[in-house]
Amino acid sequence: MERSTIVRAKCIVIGDSCVGKTALVQAFLEPGQFPKNYNMTQGVDVQTKKIKVPDSSTTVELFLYDCAGKSYYRDLVLRLCHQTSLVIVVYDVSEETSFANVVKIFEEVKQASGSSVVKGVLYGNKSDLFNRRVISPKAGHDLAQSLGLVYFEGSAKENKDVDEPFYFMVNEWFKTYTDKTHSMRTVG
Repeated sequence: MERSTIVRAKCIVIGDSCVGKTALVQAFLEPGQFPKNYNMTQGVDVQTKKIKVPDSSTTVELFLYDCAGKSYYRDLVLRLCHQTSLVIVVYDVSEETSFANVVKIFEEVKQASGSSVVKGVLYGNKSDLFNRRVISPKAGHDLAQSLGLVYFEGSAKENKDVDEPFYFMVNEWFKTYTDKTHSMRTVG
């Protein structure tokens, strides 16, 4: 019988203020529990969720760093990005400025992480605001591709397409993790 293993991964959830980062994390952790009262994140809020990797005996304990979007928290947030395993860059599909800031935010995370390659996704939130939408899915997909990210979009408020980016990242990270540990065992 194969022994189960728990590995840990650090996931930074970052983006401009008011794009729905906290709502996205909460919808993932507690489906159907959209917060009625909005409390802006002050600094960083860290939560965890264990995710079983399909077809393996491994569980990934995902540490979710829900980062404040206000610029005066940026230095603190970037210090926490060191040795980041994964990143979700969130923008609001009804807000051009949040989309325009994605490249700068992602570049800052990469620099702060100490790695030129950071696995992650670009998440277009608030897709339920279809009458106010200004950023097309194609624009989001194209930007994600140019940054080496994978594009997802959905609505934290409606709990629509919330889990997919997290499970995708965990599976991709697990593949990389097992490749690294396998190559370390065969080298020595």
